[in-house]
Order: sequence, then C-alpha cells, then structure tokens
Amino acid sequence: MYLYSRILISLGLWQWPDVGHIPKLKDLDLFRLPQALTTFIGQNLGAKEYDRAKKGALFGTICGIGIAEVIGIAVFFFSPYLIAAFGGDQKAIEYGIAEAHTIALFYCLLAFSHCMAAIQRGAGRSIVPMFVMMIVWCGVRVTYISIVIRIIPVINVIYWAYPLTWFISSVIFLILFLKTDWIHGLEKQ
Repeated sequence: MYLYSRILISLGLWQWPDVGHIPKLKDLDLFRLPQALTTFIGQNLGAKEYDRAKKGALFGTICGIGIAEVIGIAVFFFSPYLIAAFGGDQKAIEYGIAEAHTIALFYCLLAFSHCMAAIQRGAGRSIVPMFVMMIVWCGVRVTYISIVIRIIPVINVIYWAYPLTWFISSVIFLILFLKTDWIHGLEKQ
C-alpha cells in the first residue's frame, strides 16, 4: 500500500478520490434491485412457490444486468462531463475518466454478483454470499493490487482490480446457482 500511496502522490492524485467516484453512481440503483430480489425469493420459497421464485430470480437478474449496463454505458460516455463538473486538478480529472472508462462497461458483472448473492440470501443461505464477497472483493482484490502494483506500477492496475474481482465472484455465484439446491434452501433449515 506504501507503493500505491507513492504513486498517487507522485502523479498528483491526492484529489483523485474526490473526482474519481463518479463511476460509483451505479451504486445508487444496483443495490435496490437485489434487496427486492432477496425479499421476493424468500417470500416465494417460504410459500413453496418454486416456479415463481425461479422465474423471479431469472427476471430480476436480467433486469439487474440490463439496468447496470445502461448505467455503465452512460457513465462511460458522460464521465468526462460529470467528473469535470466537480472541478479539481486536470490530471485528477483525467485519472477519474480513465477509471470510469476501465470499469463502467463491467457493471453488468457487479449486478450479476449482487443478484446472485440476493438469491442466495433469499434462499436462507446468507453466509455464502458474505464469504464469497469478503474473500473475493476484499482478499483477492487487495492481494492482487498489492502484488501486481509492485510488478506494474501504474494506476490502471488498481482500476482493473474491480472488473477482475467482479468476474471472479460472478463465476463463483453462477456455479453456486447452477450446482446447489437453492430452491429448497429454506426447507433444509
């Protein structure tokens, strides 16, 4: 992390956290749908409406991915204007735009992970998404940044940590969704 701090300071990116969070606009809507999906799955599995739960899981996941991609495309194209609106150093604005252009088109992976985690939670298996997200989004991401930044000391390494860990968690959640009996999760408790 010392090297990461040195890179930020040497590149004049002490203002980067202020303008670089425009790509985080996706968080406004991406967390609402999975919360509703958790409730929907839990209620329908509790009522033994398994087909409705399966259809709802599919519909909610498709909607989540679609909404995320629309937001991602908007952030990708409008990030120069949105980030510049907050002012700041020109170099910091450039880095914020670079971050947006790196991660915005991968919001679909983030949405997929959140929807799959919501389905697991709704099925009464809340510990599964907690561990997947904690291990991948914290452990793997920090390890990746700590190791790769020493080999390739550029800021883009940090930007790519997000889509990379979103992809890994999406694969894990897809395997869990397809290979486990989440439909009968509440009955087994």
